[in-house]
Amino acid sequence: MLIFWIGAFITFFLDRITKFWVLKWEGNFCSLTSFLNLVKVWNKGIVLGFFSESGIILQFLLIVTGLGVLIVAYLWAKKSDKFTKGALGMLSGGGLGNLTDRVLYFAVLDFIDLHLMGYHWPAFNLADVGITLSIVILFIKLFNKN
Repeated sequence: MLIFWIGAFITFFLDRITKFWVLKWEGNFCSLTSFLNLVKVWNKGIVLGFFSESGIILQFLLIVTGLGVLIVAYLWAKKSDKFTKGALGMLSGGGLGNLTDRVLYFAVLDFIDLHLMGYHWPAFNLADVGITLSIVILFIKLFNKN
């Protein structure tokens, strides 16, 4: 399970340290490149900001659901190979990072703002990156069974 814990720790640590930095930052917008900005956005909803006007009941349900997902990921990892353990560790670290925000602030801090060729992706954070990469890795593993 060492690879699980390493993946979880690195993802969680990078997420928390970058969010700490963004919270200390006094600005709300900074253009870094022609396609990357830093923004300070509080997401009270779920993926892509859906249901952001739903209130405290949704926040409670998201916290409970997040805890459930973390438990399932841990139990799954205990029975998995190292590759899957690492991916589930990243998923857990990212999930715990966003869950920490929900418990502390009742919202998730997003700050990475990408846009390219007229397409603008909603702001996200490093926990989201860890979660997304872990899902991609798990799909690759699922469809590449040789």
